[in-house]
Amino acid sequence: MEGTSSLLDAEAVADLVLLDPLTEESLVQTLQERFRRHEIYTYIGSVVISVNPYRSLPIYTPEKVEEYHNCSFFAVKPHIYAIADDAYRSLRDRDRDQCILITGESGAGKTEASKLVMSYVAAVSGKGEEVNKVKEQLLQSNPVLEGECPTCHLLSPQPEQLKLRQDCGHYGYLDRESSSLPGMDDAANFRAMQDAMRIIGFSPAEVTELLEVTAVVLKLGNVQLSSSFQASGMEACSITEPQELREICQLIGLDPSTLEQALCSRTVKARDETVLTTLTVPQGYYGRDALAKNIYSRLFDWLVKRINTSIQVKSDEQRRVMGVLDIYGFEIFQDNGFEQFIINYCNEKLQQIFILMTLKEEQEEYVREGIQWTPVEFFDNGIICNLIENNTSGILAMLDEECLRPGVVNEDTFLTKLNQLFATHKHYESKETQNARRVTDTSLPARCFRIHHYAGKVTYNVTGFIEKNNDLLFRDLSQAMWAARHALLRSLFPEGDPQKVSLKLPPTAGFQFKSSVAMLMKNLYSKNPNYIR
Repeated sequence: MEGTSSLLDAEAVADLVLLDPLTEESLVQTLQERFRRHEIYTYIGSVVISVNPYRSLPIYTPEKVEEYHNCSFFAVKPHIYAIADDAYRSLRDRDRDQCILITGESGAGKTEASKLVMSYVAAVSGKGEEVNKVKEQLLQSNPVLEGECPTCHLLSPQPEQLKLRQDCGHYGYLDRESSSLPGMDDAANFRAMQDAMRIIGFSPAEVTELLEVTAVVLKLGNVQLSSSFQASGMEACSITEPQELREICQLIGLDPSTLEQALCSRTVKARDETVLTTLTVPQGYYGRDALAKNIYSRLFDWLVKRINTSIQVKSDEQRRVMGVLDIYGFEIFQDNGFEQFIINYCNEKLQQIFILMTLKEEQEEYVREGIQWTPVEFFDNGIICNLIENNTSGILAMLDEECLRPGVVNEDTFLTKLNQLFATHKHYESKETQNARRVTDTSLPARCFRIHHYAGKVTYNVTGFIEKNNDLLFRDLSQAMWAARHALLRSLFPEGDPQKVSLKLPPTAGFQFKSSVAMLMKNLYSKNPNYIR
């Protein structure tokens, strides 16, 4: 690449499609050169490549907003405002629903990009007292969702549950990922969050209740259990330090003995009898953690619904939608588990959308119109998606089958089933399938399987897959929460009402995630896509 004019003049290759020669090396070197010149945005056709500068740049001023407002996409320098403006004008002038897909690895700047898109659209869209109020409330939802629930941020799906957010013509997906408001300490974060809640329309009583339930989640993590033995010789668990339990119960208006019994024992119904069985310490910790996660997740969902209620535009008019999706990037760690598996499944589905909506459909249109062109080879990852999500023989279906099967169930039986089903699948391998093919690979340990994803090979350790997929909340704990005199907490556990007891098993985490991904895909397929990488 030395001496190549296109590399030396980074301005001339603001669109990497124009690189000559176009290779992976020249692409990366050009991005590096542009980054050195503080040009953090680059195009690949209509796709925006965004490189995290890890510093503040003076390129998001009101003057910049005006510069990109109603401008032709390629008539100005590459910028996130350009794609936001293009999507907004397509929404406004062509009457087409839009979605902006923001993808990348953790720390790449996805959430910041989603905020920049939202703030730009808020700045250039319609004016008026009610519209301005709604836009301000929408923007203030960011500090609330980042600051209220520790480790939360706006606009991403998370492994346990994907939840659709719809508000005044916007939708997003929410997750829990380590985050805080930039450039602030804890006290400043807290004040910013409180101010934002006031602007959105939370009452002082709602704020207090919200903080109390958040405190319950934190305090549950401090509850310690110890082991003892009953006269029968059976192991039982008990609360090591009752003070933490009393503080929780004081917050939510619950008798400490009710919560202690729910944490340390389980009610089992056999025929016409109800039997109280004691739990071991590991079982007790499992229940404690499941309760904390459920309170946290349900509180977050309540918070989203509450914000949506405040910023809902009261109009009977049918409105077009601009969606902003900021999602976990593809993950390949030293040790990959259930969380990485379902995150990578979602990314695999997003890649499938990119292939179908951008590459496949475009080339099929060329064929239909008789346009002379050179076919572009691309990998259709449908075979990988099917490997994971097939309703009868996919990995998720096999995991659910193992979780619901009576008898001894563990990850070894799950892995054995996968090895039998996918012995010849070219995108699946394990130590057993390698041995059958007489392949020697020391990088693939036992109790693991490897999937050849579109983004690379990922080895998953099956330890914890069944427990995390089940993630069951004992009925005793739901009933204890419903018995609390705390209105908000009680409302989060309607199934705890003894009059509404259901014997039906709740859906597994994998099933919920797969259903949510399907809902996400349906939403995205109905909209015109715009991409920020």
